[in-house]
Amino acid sequence: MKRRPPITLSASKYSRRAFTLIELMIAIVIILILIGLLVPAIGAVRLRAQQSQVRTEIANLEAAITSFKSDFGIDPPSYIYLYEDGGAAWDQHSKALIRKMWPQFNFGLNRDINNDGDTTDTFELSGGECLVFFLGGVFDSTGKTPNGFSKNPANPFSIASGGTNRQGPYFEFDISRFTDIDNDNAAEYKDAFPSQLLPYLYFSSYGGRGYRTSELPVIPSLGVDVKNVYHQGTPGATLGPAYKLKSFQIISPGADAQYGTGGNYDPAKNFPAGRTVEADNVTNFSSGSLK
Repeated sequence: MKRRPPITLSASKYSRRAFTLIELMIAIVIILILIGLLVPAIGAVRLRAQQSQVRTEIANLEAAITSFKSDFGIDPPSYIYLYEDGGAAWDQHSKALIRKMWPQFNFGLNRDINNDGDTTDTFELSGGECLVFFLGGVFDSTGKTPNGFSKNPANPFSIASGGTNRQGPYFEFDISRFTDIDNDNAAEYKDAFPSQLLPYLYFSSYGGRGYRTSELPVIPSLGVDVKNVYHQGTPGATLGPAYKLKSFQIISPGADAQYGTGGNYDPAKNFPAGRTVEADNVTNFSSGSLK
């Protein structure tokens, strides 16, 4: 039997069965280009999904405020003092608000609102702190979960570990998203953006009487310097009427965790230099982000 010689490939046939270095480099470049095109697209889809989640949450907060107003006659205020000491001299703004919500409130009663064992504390609640307190209520005896308000009209801030003799909570807060950016032991609530640093802002128009610029947050250490609520009009021009003129504004700082300064906003016009960080803010008067 004759053995056949081993089959050998000619140089031309070998070149047709393997990638050359140039072909391999071209393939890598094409893959990198495709990745470069896909990554931003995937990121944009993820961002829109996160913005939609926050917009839905803001709508749920609006519904909770409606339920609160149904029970207490007014939207939650966005600035108030609460005094534990029954002998304290309540300021007129805070006292008037409490009387509207709880006409039979006993101002002379000592109460331990934060369950720390004394009745000497005074709480200054503003913006997002009011959103948490009035929609969540007094924290339960564990100090971790909002538990609504007592149905005792003279002492709605009494603490309970449970039971049915409560009004609220009006919103189911995720306690892992509570924060306290000004370190005053009053909780605020962060939106659902991953790694969010700042909480929702909340401003009441007090039933149309007007937004109060004195309630706007200034926290230099976090770069927060909100100068006004949002108004209708061209940025930089004279302020137009406020959005949600007779109710309230809720504002998320967006994925970049920056609020901006506020003021005039026109969805058909771009923000000027110095206000571009507001473009991704999500609010209760826009269908998505501001831009």
